[in-house]
Amino acid sequence: MKKSFKMIVNEPISFRDTSTVQTATEDKDATIRCEVRGHPEPSVSWYFNGQPLFPPNTKYTALADGLLVKKVSKNDSGEYTCKAFQVSSSGSSFEEKTIRLNIKHRPYFQVARGAYFWGNVTYGYVGGAVNLTCDAVAQPPATFTWSSNNKKFSHKNHIIYSGPHVSMLQIVIKNSTAFGKYKCEAKNELGTISREIQLREGTKPDPPSRFQLRGVNSDTLDIDVGATKSHDVDPDHSTIIGYRFEMIPTEEFAKHRNWDRAHRRDFDVEDGVTYLLVNLIPDTRYLIRVAARNAAGLSDWTEVKEFTTHPLQPHGFNSGAAGPDTGTLLLLRLLTALGSILLSTVVKLKF
Repeated sequence: MKKSFKMIVNEPISFRDTSTVQTATEDKDATIRCEVRGHPEPSVSWYFNGQPLFPPNTKYTALADGLLVKKVSKNDSGEYTCKAFQVSSSGSSFEEKTIRLNIKHRPYFQVARGAYFWGNVTYGYVGGAVNLTCDAVAQPPATFTWSSNNKKFSHKNHIIYSGPHVSMLQIVIKNSTAFGKYKCEAKNELGTISREIQLREGTKPDPPSRFQLRGVNSDTLDIDVGATKSHDVDPDHSTIIGYRFEMIPTEEFAKHRNWDRAHRRDFDVEDGVTYLLVNLIPDTRYLIRVAARNAAGLSDWTEVKEFTTHPLQPHGFNSGAAGPDTGTLLLLRLLTALGSILLSTVVKLKF
């Protein structure tokens, strides 16, 4: 008697020719390579940034060795996961591979950042300095150039800060000839874009007329600078839009006699609020100064004042000499702001 048997050899899931980082070019079709091997043949599903894809459709087509993405854009960059599921007589198995797809694309301008920027207009004043900023996302990163009246600016003669997707040109306004149009150009191997920024003359703000300590504890100073938010029409952009504080321990200042090591904090203006300088060192004398800010830049500094934080009290210790804690200062600030809003509402209803 002859006996026969059938031997089934299962081949586990494996990925072939599948790099974890792949690159495609904008406006062209791209194949994300993910070749799955195994026996029985695994079923494959695709995910983009954690969300399932359901090819075939107008954007995606599943291939034997990957996924076809049609007419890619910069929004198609991200993580694609190739998930393989295998069922056999001996059981089931699951494996996955995540692939980072980078899209090479021409430069695109981002929305301008910063309090000094109104559309494509920036303000400054004679005797001050202003930073013109140009943000452009590109892959590979763009090369930036600056020019005015067809004359290019160089790093030798001007201060130009550059990063992967941003360039900033600092203009020192010595006289009125500095005002005018400046051109920023961003370029990579796939394209070139340019933007024109107009630098207009504004008004240098006055320093804050008030500079008073409202509260203190071991790590916080509550400062009142008489903040008032204007709602009037502001054609010359002279309205105060914020404040800059600089603070340095008195002992630190005594060593170096300058403000180079001072901590700097910027705040937007809010109606009737005070400003909390937090995370300070307990039982420490600080020198503090403030400047007001409008669209054209910063005012001169106020006179320097010295304030001292309280010693750090043991946990659970309550001293009548200690000032309110940070939570109390925040609550007082919130109540002040709410009071201003309610008062404004009452006035409007009355009239």
